[in-house]
Amino acid sequence: MITKCKRLKNVGKFYDFSAQANALDWHKNTFVFAPNAYGKSTLVNVLRSLRENDPKLIRARKTLGALAAPEAVIVIDEANHYFNGTRWDRPFPSIQIFDVPFIHANILAHEIGHEHKKNIHRIIIGAQGIKLAEELAALKTKEKSKSQEVANFASQFNRGGFTFSMDAFLAIPPAEEAAVGARIQKLEQDIKSKESEAVVQRLGLPRQIAAPSFDLSTAKALAAKKLAAAHEAAEKQVLAHIERNFMDKTQARPFIRQGLDLVQADCPFCGQDLKKAADLLKAYREFFDEAFRAYQQGVAQQVAALAKWNLDNDLTALGSTHNANLATLRQWEPYLGPIILPDAAATVEKCRAVLAELKGKVQSEMEKKQKDPNADADRSQFNALTTELGELKTAVEAYNTVVTAFTEKAKRYVANLPKSDVASIRAALAKEQQIKTRFAPEWKKWATDYPPAKKDADDFLNQKNVKQKELEDYSKTIFDTYQKRINEILFGLRADYKITGLVSRVDNKANEAYSDFSFLILDREVPLSVRQDDAPCFKNTLSEGDKSTLAFAFFVASLEREPDLDKQIVIFDDPLSSLDENRRLGTVGWLADLSPRLNQFCVFTHKKDFLRMLFDHIREKVVLQIKSDKTNGSRIEPFDVEEDRKAEIARLFDDMGRYINEDYGPTPEDMQGKIRKVFEIILKTKYYPALTTEIKCKKGLGDLIGTLHGKKLIGDATKDQLFHLGRLSDTAHHGGLAKLPEHTLTREEVCSAIQETFGVAEKV
Repeated sequence: MITKCKRLKNVGKFYDFSAQANALDWHKNTFVFAPNAYGKSTLVNVLRSLRENDPKLIRARKTLGALAAPEAVIVIDEANHYFNGTRWDRPFPSIQIFDVPFIHANILAHEIGHEHKKNIHRIIIGAQGIKLAEELAALKTKEKSKSQEVANFASQFNRGGFTFSMDAFLAIPPAEEAAVGARIQKLEQDIKSKESEAVVQRLGLPRQIAAPSFDLSTAKALAAKKLAAAHEAAEKQVLAHIERNFMDKTQARPFIRQGLDLVQADCPFCGQDLKKAADLLKAYREFFDEAFRAYQQGVAQQVAALAKWNLDNDLTALGSTHNANLATLRQWEPYLGPIILPDAAATVEKCRAVLAELKGKVQSEMEKKQKDPNADADRSQFNALTTELGELKTAVEAYNTVVTAFTEKAKRYVANLPKSDVASIRAALAKEQQIKTRFAPEWKKWATDYPPAKKDADDFLNQKNVKQKELEDYSKTIFDTYQKRINEILFGLRADYKITGLVSRVDNKANEAYSDFSFLILDREVPLSVRQDDAPCFKNTLSEGDKSTLAFAFFVASLEREPDLDKQIVIFDDPLSSLDENRRLGTVGWLADLSPRLNQFCVFTHKKDFLRMLFDHIREKVVLQIKSDKTNGSRIEPFDVEEDRKAEIARLFDDMGRYINEDYGPTPEDMQGKIRKVFEIILKTKYYPALTTEIKCKKGLGDLIGTLHGKKLIGDATKDQLFHLGRLSDTAHHGGLAKLPEHTLTREEVCSAIQETFGVAEKV
């Protein structure tokens, strides 16, 4: 809902207008009064520009002589819609406007041409029909475009030379992209293998290599021993003997050694026979001599074994076997593909010098022990050599694992050589190569783009057919329904004609839809146009008021078909400028009925009598006016209808006096209504303080008379006269005064009532 016209600057006669006060807020029903040329149509044009988001409509109304660009701020639903001289920051399309441009665009004041017929057709089918037609046209365009796109895809596929159907081609699963290469490689290999099967059968296999080895545990143990350890057992026996027989145990060992060197048969100290001690001495000598000999023999054997171990030859043999294996694998590569074998030769060369050096050091340590059993050996050299040999052995084992795996692979290859012929394998290869092509960038894109394009084309075709049927069904009833509604509105507007034969036609040359109809006037059909200038038609039969009434009927009928009528802001700009009072009253009735169904209802008018009709018939309204002066330009201000109405009594008296003297057009019923207006104005004006509550509550004439009589402000006779005249001039639903059948007066009776009205008015 429009809340306020907040700012208009350099727009027409609005030089620099800003609305600040709440009194200028617009309500659900807002009426704007302004004399012609004050800016009423300019303001409507600003709202049309906002609706259509067309900045030209404002720029064309730029204030003459102004240097700065036009500005406008319209507040709708508490949001500012700002025009900065170039464009609106946000449009608001839910505005419907009935004004002279609408009439000229649809029901031209002079005649209805082909463009008007097309516009009328758009009005008749309404927003829903236009939307259906536009949606159908859009679907046709999309369906045609997508169908052509699908045809291009099919042509591209056919040029690809595939043996697959498009569905089968698209059904190839994504996993094939990774898998197909291996299958192609295998088939290509199968062809090669099949073509050279006899050669493959004669190919040899690689051999495993052996790592150099030497058991250093014995040598390391001998290197760790000394001579003293060789007679450890004998020493235990001697110490036990000393413990039993020697007082000075510290001198026992030198004594025994010297004694053994000197002894012959008897003890040199006591002369006793040594036969009893001979077993002990013999065991000692034998054990000592045997252990020593065994130790020396073991050291000698290890020295000899180390000298005999040709480590360099072992390493050279290992490298030679590796090189032979490489030659064998190269023969297999055409069939099994590239084969990676650990570089055993490089490994050998890397450790050859280290192993030779460590072997030499170990041999040197053993030779040193051979010369001196009690010498301390550097056992770290033994550990280092053992570690180095272990690392080489690990590398060899890894190498042999690869050799074993390859051997198994080669054996399987031979066992699995294809049984089919080369031609069958080539056919299978061609199929796999097409699968591979499916995942080339060009065909990946094709397979990605084609399905949604095909789906869209099918969807658009289905949607087009559904929308075509929907539009056809809609159009079957819309014209009859619309013609009926137009005629109902025309009748309510008190028009003396109606339309007939409303149909939809198509201009085959332009392929454009338009509407055609005729008028029924005095039971005679009058066409929109004729060839003869003197024949009756729209151009020469309908008055300007008739044409405006017809335009209004078309507008209201189309407006009622808006699916979101309750969201629309509807603006009427002088809708009744060429209508007589009789039709203006009928129009007010239609507007009063329409107003509650709208989001907002706004009327711009320069006719005060029409403004007052609206004011009296429509509740919840605010009335504004546009004032203007040469210095400040136009501005919007509040307008007090009740205050302004006080001057209306003079016009009413003039009209009634003229009616008595001449029959200038109004019906008796019209003049009866003016009698009621006279007394409403007089009573509201004279007794305003006493009738404040009734006036604010929009009470009718009967309630006003009753209140004044109750407050003893008028007497019984005056009350009776007022009630009598009120009943003659009021309807059954207004003001609590029942209208009786005898109150339908002739002109002479009305003239008499007017004379009585003048007399009562003087008393009141």
